[in-house]
Amino acid sequence: MTNPDPPGPDSSFVLLTSPANFACEVLQALIQKGCIPELIVLPEYPPAASERRGFTNLVSEAEPVRLLQLARNIELAYAPEARQAECAALIESRGIEYLLVACWPYLIGPCLVESVSRAALNLHPSLLPKYRGPNPLQQQMAAADPRFGTTLHRLDQRFDHGDIIAQASLPNLQGPQTRTVLEQYCARLGAELFVDAIGCFAQWKPVAQTP
Repeated sequence: MTNPDPPGPDSSFVLLTSPANFACEVLQALIQKGCIPELIVLPEYPPAASERRGFTNLVSEAEPVRLLQLARNIELAYAPEARQAECAALIESRGIEYLLVACWPYLIGPCLVESVSRAALNLHPSLLPKYRGPNPLQQQMAAADPRFGTTLHRLDQRFDHGDIIAQASLPNLQGPQTRTVLEQYCARLGAELFVDAIGCFAQWKPVAQTP
């Protein structure tokens, strides 16, 4: 039996994301690199007005405009917290290799983590283990800590605690930066980390985070 071809930038992946600015910047950066998710999973349903695009079970009033524009040529699915198992079954049926998370609002259960064949990963805009949680850039700016960066880490059953696959700092930035600009820089860096990582899966050396 021959070994399967090594993964590369064309490896299949699903993106679990939200309309948050950092998430949109991640998706845009991935698209610009030609690294297109096979499936985008959202935690909330778009409005019924979008039914013409083939959406189903549309119940929400609020439309995540920018995200939907970026994802206009990509298949969408939905996974409210109570429907993680259904989404996991869909992903597993596709034989997708990687799950990538950017700005997901609730803890991802084992069924989703185990639905892909290689790894479930999260992009976090800080140099973990520093600044865990949902607002890392806001925390870091409040602390006047100038060393910004992005971490790609495995998912586990605690927020932002999984083993680190890759991590990089932003170059020194001149002058004060807004949160929006920092999110853009961190997202672009995160897209690079992910593309590089899936191109060398066999060489990964995960590093456990400190408590």
